[in-house]
Amino acid sequence: MPEAKILKLRDYPGGVSAGLRTRLLSGRHEIVPATLDPYVELLSSDPYGAPVGTGVLVPSTPTGSLVTAGQSPSQFRYLFQLAREQFNSGEQGVRLTGIRMYAELNATVAGVDGGPATVFRKEIESPLWHPPDGNISWAVMLIPKTWQSTSNVQNADSLVFRDSYGPCMLYETIAGPQFAPTAYTPPNGGRPWGKAIGNVSLGNMHDMRYRWRQSQLEQTLDIPIPLPCDVALFASVRQNDPLTNPCAGILTPCQLAALSPEDQFLVSFCGSAQYGRIAGSLIFDENLGEDVP
Repeated sequence: MPEAKILKLRDYPGGVSAGLRTRLLSGRHEIVPATLDPYVELLSSDPYGAPVGTGVLVPSTPTGSLVTAGQSPSQFRYLFQLAREQFNSGEQGVRLTGIRMYAELNATVAGVDGGPATVFRKEIESPLWHPPDGNISWAVMLIPKTWQSTSNVQNADSLVFRDSYGPCMLYETIAGPQFAPTAYTPPNGGRPWGKAIGNVSLGNMHDMRYRWRQSQLEQTLDIPIPLPCDVALFASVRQNDPLTNPCAGILTPCQLAALSPEDQFLVSFCGSAQYGRIAGSLIFDENLGEDVP
């Protein structure tokens, strides 16, 4: 009997492996980013002493201040790869079944009498909200099984030249500190690598339609993945300038109370509130014994 038919019999309805997780029916798995977190470098964030946190930190330098002559508008943004999974030609039955998105605002308040500064954070819960001078574009892309050199003396934890297999900020050129650069240009003209999955509207999302804490996200989608390829989730971020944020002093108490939680945080920390950490994950179901059209 041909091998393909034997594989189908293993988990065919009523077959010997129906409903069982085997080497050929690996079930769902999720790719979640974790990168350098400078706020816990001296404390660590786990029992292994790693200074990391979920997601990636958006640099504090407003992207509008990085503009130089000759750049296109798409280069006024930071480009992040949040999650990436690799699939080879021998695999079958791979489906994208869920996506998670997370973004937050943070604000820094100076310490008293020389004490350390305090960072406050607010999760962005409204899927269409963004600060006046900033926004995020999300993209799930299919990347061919090719690779380019990423060697560069400026590479660092969660900062990689052009391309990466892991979560990081991608760059073509960068100058200054990693989390507050004085100059930056993203690779590929500021656009995510690869091509969008056809007919599913995931290649350029302007909203957080798949919230991080939404229940049963692993069952939201059922999109077959054409193999071989890599699947990656990118975020293109225009970091807002906190000096352009409106302040609470221009509002009456009744107007302030009527604002969304995100707007309340923005105006309460008007000179400091910016995008902080962003995160995204991809959830796959992989079944080697199943054919994908």
